[in-house]
Amino acid sequence: MFHYRYLRSSLAAAVLSYCAVAQAQNITLAFDDMASAQGALPYGFQLSHTSENHFILEGNSYLSAPVPSGKFLAYYSLESQSESIFLASGAAGTFALNSLDLAGLIGGGGFQSQENLSIQITGVKANGGTVTASQSFGLTAGQFTTYGSQYFNGFTGLTSIKLSGTGTNNARYVGVDNVSLTITPVPEPETYALLLAGLGVVAAVARKRKTA
Repeated sequence: MFHYRYLRSSLAAAVLSYCAVAQAQNITLAFDDMASAQGALPYGFQLSHTSENHFILEGNSYLSAPVPSGKFLAYYSLESQSESIFLASGAAGTFALNSLDLAGLIGGGGFQSQENLSIQITGVKANGGTVTASQSFGLTAGQFTTYGSQYFNGFTGLTSIKLSGTGTNNARYVGVDNVSLTITPVPEPETYALLLAGLGVVAAVARKRKTA
């Protein structure tokens, strides 16, 4: 009886360990507590880019036009150049993109004109597949558009996402804020081994008790 109780306790510990490791975690990257893109690392994510043209902005400290309250991530491209931001999990596992806030701006230096800005969001899945979504903004020179929340279907099982903007004017900015994510970590091999070993032993004990 002692051995059976001990084995049952071991199995329970293994199951609890597995569930704790595999539990999904919801986070929101609001950028309000970040001074740079590296501030995403404590959240388990890495922000990278195709150029140096991205900033964590607050109020109108960098842009002269009115911007949303609080901090947000912004990047810009010049003329027909395309600047992209990549967000990837910093550890083993996958994540889901639930929603994010987007905005756009073109500079008010006198040579820009009103245009449409198209923002593409591409999610790369762990199995190699991709999912895409896009949002277009009608921009007026020198004015930030109102932030609008974008929600995503099928952006699950991701290893990374890419955000890029396409337009024709100079000083073309894209703003990103309140990125809602759900992280699903991958259990360590030791956790699987402990769980399988516990199941095997309990199954063997059950068979022995049945034949006794």
